[in-house]
Amino acid sequence: MNPTMRLSRVAVICGGLLVCLPVPSATSAEDIEAQRDQAAYAGSWRAVTIEADGNPQPARERNIVVVNREDGTWTLSVDGREVSSGTNAFDPLATPPAIDIEITAGDGAGSRLVGIYEIDGDRRRLCFRGEREWRPTEFATTPGSKAILVTFERE
Repeated sequence: MNPTMRLSRVAVICGGLLVCLPVPSATSAEDIEAQRDQAAYAGSWRAVTIEADGNPQPARERNIVVVNREDGTWTLSVDGREVSSGTNAFDPLATPPAIDIEITAGDGAGSRLVGIYEIDGDRRRLCFRGEREWRPTEFATTPGSKAILVTFERE
């Protein structure tokens, strides 16, 4: 048998019985890093600053909260009303770490955002653009960039 082949089950003969036991699938370093970042990203986060196209936006005037779950799903609420939800996919080995945000329900349903993220304890930053735009490479926006930069604090 080729040692590099992945086996989903292994046969064990014990006392004349053939038993099939599941074998955990191999996990790459990238998968492990993505799971680690997804767990760090999980929680309830309140937007404290928002900048779009180089212009500060009034984040503190509204209660904007994103709840991220460890399974990669999220919900966005504004002033206590859920406005959209979706899923995240992480690439923690990119420089800077990359995130794809799928909006599956509510405002923007069917859209995909491409971005970068950083997590520093109870603060995180997210800079993103729409799917037809290029992924940001830094945590900044400029006039006409179509980029949005949000700083969150853990609730």
